[in-house]
Amino acid sequence: MVQRSFFRIPALFWASLFLIGTLIYIWRLQQPQPLIEVPSDVLPLQCVSYAPYYKPGMNPTLKGTFVDPVQIEQDLQALSKVTKCVRTYSVSQGLDYVPKAAQKFGMQVILGAWVGWVDADNMKELELAVQQANQYPDTVRGLVVGNEVLLRGEQTEAKMHEYLQWAKERTKVPLTYADVWEFWLKYPTLEQEVDFVTVHILPYWEDKPVAIDQAVAHTASVMGHLGTVFKKPLLIGETGWPSQGRQRFRAKPSVVNQVLYVRGFLQAAKQTGWQYNIIEAMDQPWKRELEGTVGGFWGIFNDQLQPKFNLQGPVSERSDGWVPYIIALVLAAGAVGWGFHKQLPNSQKALLGVVAAGLGLHGFLQVDYVQLAARNTLEFAALGGFILLGWALVLLQLRHWLGLTPKSCIEQCLLRLFAIGLFVTSAGLAFNGRYLDFPLILSWLPLIALLISLLTDEESDATFAPGRQTGIWFTVVMVLLAANLSVAVAMMEPGNLTAWWWSAVCGLALFVLPAKSMQLGHKADCARSV
Repeated sequence: MVQRSFFRIPALFWASLFLIGTLIYIWRLQQPQPLIEVPSDVLPLQCVSYAPYYKPGMNPTLKGTFVDPVQIEQDLQALSKVTKCVRTYSVSQGLDYVPKAAQKFGMQVILGAWVGWVDADNMKELELAVQQANQYPDTVRGLVVGNEVLLRGEQTEAKMHEYLQWAKERTKVPLTYADVWEFWLKYPTLEQEVDFVTVHILPYWEDKPVAIDQAVAHTASVMGHLGTVFKKPLLIGETGWPSQGRQRFRAKPSVVNQVLYVRGFLQAAKQTGWQYNIIEAMDQPWKRELEGTVGGFWGIFNDQLQPKFNLQGPVSERSDGWVPYIIALVLAAGAVGWGFHKQLPNSQKALLGVVAAGLGLHGFLQVDYVQLAARNTLEFAALGGFILLGWALVLLQLRHWLGLTPKSCIEQCLLRLFAIGLFVTSAGLAFNGRYLDFPLILSWLPLIALLISLLTDEESDATFAPGRQTGIWFTVVMVLLAANLSVAVAMMEPGNLTAWWWSAVCGLALFVLPAKSMQLGHKADCARSV
């Protein structure tokens, strides 16, 4: 009885509900949220990490990369409005110009010398760094010999002692080594070679990631412990929070969370007297290739050199304005206009408008997601293809709702491709998911459209030829594997609500895709082969 009552509800009703839900979702993301306020005297920031590789195509890992001195001056001029110090990580690729440029703007530099695998390259880097430190002693406030070298396992503790001793003999600039706080505890003897201890405290990247509401307290706890271990001054060499990317356990990247952490940290630093360096000045798109989406979005400036947030006032997660609504309205108007041209009934014209608006809103969010998450041509193609696959499934459902002749063969093939996509994504998240995102926004629209078709189509009891049964079982196996892997991912990361939402997507697919495939069985107009 309940099933029959569902069948009597037209697709227009369900599609309208989904559209309203989407509108509310986007609207909520755009609403300013009141957050902790920090006094204006926390500015300028003590220091920020500076890497100039934020423009398209720039990547320090590419041989031959060189940063124009004009860009460095422009960058430091912009940064001088929020800080009087920058930390660098290398003096190669033109970055040896940073001290000279900083001097022009009255800024100081924590100068970094990159230490990697090759000793000859390391010595060349150290020689140039020492030369710059000695040439600009009033500008270079510290020389960092190596960054997270021991964490990466590229040199031994003994070798780091040698590098620090070599530098100490050749400059009077204060020396330090920078690494995550756990590795300073693992190699405490390095303290004897440095003038101050530079530790990285990144609650998001901890082995046990810390939720945003506990992140500043975690940093304070770590600093308290380090203060009992080391006698020399402590510098928090890196701390911050990402504005985009994959949730890890309870640690969720977001614009609001980034502001929450930075504001809370600055308030704590003022109260405790911590010396710190915020990571980082600008978003670094190239880091997405190494660390996933999250790697590219730690900056206080975006890749257009615009501030991402203020230290006072409310903050919203998205700032799209009217753009998504205008896109939805234009597509809806075009679809309704086509309905008038075809002289369709008013109910069908309304359905066209609702579906087009939904496609516009979700398409806007989906394209934005792909621009953030895709790191290379292959991923652009895969994610873009998944979007097109979802849109095709939605349009095929629209044919059903309009009473047009179904394209059952095409739809069966697309259902199987969609099932494969879910399986591949879940497998990637399960076996190599540290840097992979959950593509929720790419999945909801087609799945809801398929569910609406199931709710509004009374035809059932399909019969199939053996070949078609094989195809349906293939779909079942793919989504069953995807669902099981998604649950495994969620269980491996307690507190990760995004992971559980992905499990919900796969669970819905486990019902919807096979059911839809069976519903199409007796309508199929294609060959019996899979």
